Amino acid sequence: MARILIVDDEVKLGRLLVEMLEGHGYEVARVRGGKEALDRLRAEPFDLVITDVRMPDTDGMQVLRGTRALRPGTDVILMTAYATTPNAVEAMKDGAADYLIKPFAMDELRLRVARVLDKRRVAARADALAKRLEAQEGFGRVIARSERMRRVVEEARRVAATDETVLLLGESGTGKTLVARAIHHASRRADGPLVEVNPALLPDSLIESELFGHDKGAFTGAHDSKPGHVELAQGGTLFLDEIGELSGATQVKLLQFLQDRTFTRLGSTQIRRADVRVVAATNRDLGAALRAGTFRGDLYYRLSVFPIEVPPLRARPEDIPPLVADALARRGLGPDRVTDAFQEAMSRHPWPGNVRELENVVARAIILAGGEPLRAEHLPPALRGDGPSAEILDDLLVPGFSLDGLERDLIHHAIVKAGSNKAAAARILGITRRRLYSRLASLAEEPARDADDDVP
Repeated sequence: MARILIVDDEVKLGRLLVEMLEGHGYEVARVRGGKEALDRLRAEPFDLVITDVRMPDTDGMQVLRGTRALRPGTDVILMTAYATTPNAVEAMKDGAADYLIKPFAMDELRLRVARVLDKRRVAARADALAKRLEAQEGFGRVIARSERMRRVVEEARRVAATDETVLLLGESGTGKTLVARAIHHASRRADGPLVEVNPALLPDSLIESELFGHDKGAFTGAHDSKPGHVELAQGGTLFLDEIGELSGATQVKLLQFLQDRTFTRLGSTQIRRADVRVVAATNRDLGAALRAGTFRGDLYYRLSVFPIEVPPLRARPEDIPPLVADALARRGLGPDRVTDAFQEAMSRHPWPGNVRELENVVARAIILAGGEPLRAEHLPPALRGDGPSAEILDDLLVPGFSLDGLERDLIHHAIVKAGSNKAAAARILGITRRRLYSRLASLAEEPARDADDDVP
């Protein structure tokens, strides 16, 4: 049953509208002013708002704009006895679903309401169908040929059927976001919103406001009230990526929300409630953060109800060929575009950047290959084997290793090999003379210029 909010300071007309709409099976509420309407919208959702334009406190255009901000999915029909073409155009541009001129016949309003709500139902059915199709292939998009990834998918499928909080652990680029989305689309909340937030991309001063919203005047520049991501995720899933980057103050508020699903907007004392499932992810070692005191223990235990570790790509080499094929397929190319040498080089690489790095390498190779098959020559030097081998790198990366020390040794060796000619040393190192001098300076060296340094 559709829920409709009538906003009109004319008592008689308001009652007529309520009686007519209730007589046709709608659930109807009525308020007498725009301010009261916005307060009601903050408290509960409606499918449709029918509002007069001219009202003493807050006019209908403000109600329209406030509805779009508070309840983006709610439609608005405006009523006015002072209609002009510019007013109607402005209303439609601001997102009004329809515009009625007083006086009007009740049958006309009934037809307009039916038309708006029918469009909503069609759109909702189309959206639900799209989400069902997405849910069917949600886990299908997670490449899981390896045993370790098959185990991740199985665990994610099991927890998706519940409302429990999930904590996804793993290095950057392993596919945690893809798993989070699959969990949402396989859950009973698939028809609700999936709201994704990465605190690492937000300044500390904005994280709390973005998550929990703010009231008008809460801080400088807060000219209007704004719902946060928690409210926008109502009935769906809130995905908090890089959860380890949250400030201490925001950790406290998130802990409160996880405990009872209540929160307060910044600058407000009103307690609000949101029916939201939380999935979090981090590439940080939260155990080390706990010991360092930068992450709250009680929040960690609230988040890690069901932890899932997504393994790095180097630990699941069986997934590399299908990941390459998938990257090609999403660009309209078949697996026949890959040569054996290209695939072998991809399988040998340790992939420190994980799946994200693989995606970038394939995209680069496609550009370089043009319409030709992807060959080893289209790979970066490190993958072609032109750079140091994995064994050499493993020998270097031992306790006590210093990157500055290695760089200093390489530069000095190149200078000795070039007979103290720094221009020649720069060519050996594959860098410019200017960069060589810059690196020497940063390593606290005193580069003395040679006479032949000015020779190109």
